[in-house]
Amino acid sequence: MRSKRSCLIWLDRHLALAVAKKDSGSVTAELVLALPAVVMIVALALGAMSVQLQRMELVSAASTIARAIARGEPIAIVDALVSELGEQVGFEIQEELGVVCVILRSEIGIFSIDLSGLELIETQCAKAQGQ
Repeated sequence: MRSKRSCLIWLDRHLALAVAKKDSGSVTAELVLALPAVVMIVALALGAMSVQLQRMELVSAASTIARAIARGEPIAIVDALVSELGEQVGFEIQEELGVVCVILRSEIGIFSIDLSGLELIETQCAKAQGQ
């Protein structure tokens, strides 16, 4: 014959097991509901990083080209710098009051997806040599 206390312990264990079995599927369901949101947040973060990397490349190229033009480098060197950018990058030079500005334009592409209508524009200037 069981004592009252041992019956209570036995009952507590069985109730705990029943509750654990009842909740075992809820974690899976919560994961299934939350996973698409997590994937979307990660994809947006990676896309933003990709755009920032494209912008950093444009900043570097525009400043290099502006300095080369300001120093009076030969046209062949400037053409080589521009051709490294590829055909998808637009190129423009502005000269005013002894300052050379280079404007580069590039369409934004995230994960090889063309986002027509959205473009990065970067302007870098350098003071012309001897002025």
